[in-house]
Amino acid sequence: MTEKNLVSSHHLNRGSYEGIGKWKGVIQGWIVFLAIYLITRIPAVQGAMTGFADWAVADWVKSGVPFIINYWLWLGLPMLIGTVMVWRKKMPFTELRVYPDGIGFVINGRESFVPHEQVYFSYGSMHESLWIGCGVLGISRASHLWQDFSQPDVLENNLQRYANWDIAKYQSK
Repeated sequence: MTEKNLVSSHHLNRGSYEGIGKWKGVIQGWIVFLAIYLITRIPAVQGAMTGFADWAVADWVKSGVPFIINYWLWLGLPMLIGTVMVWRKKMPFTELRVYPDGIGFVINGRESFVPHEQVYFSYGSMHESLWIGCGVLGISRASHLWQDFSQPDVLENNLQRYANWDIAKYQSK
């Protein structure tokens, strides 16, 4: 595409894919998990929890306390899987370029142009995020906060004007 056809160009913030931004939630989750695990290893705490379970009326408390005491470590398996998934998480693209007849995704420094009919956009939770689907490039329902892009208000306006927001049309292809 030539620069004269370019409507706008928006860089994606790398913060949620690199460094502290990528690992912040994982580190917090493991700290809480390990803290609860270590606290439940203390014999006095185990005794207090068991005494509370014996006193409690609700069945979920009576069955939940032994689980926390004896099987809490099993919850580490889904956390380990989630950690590996975050570790493998790659940035789908670094820049989004809006053209009158399509969208340009800059991946590894090279632009891949895709016509509007092959890219689907929709609003995420409470219009605070943008969902992008592009089967041609393997971008499968990637969610990004508007603030993760440079000039998010310009991007939103240009996507509303040019892009494909019709999911039925996208799914029929």
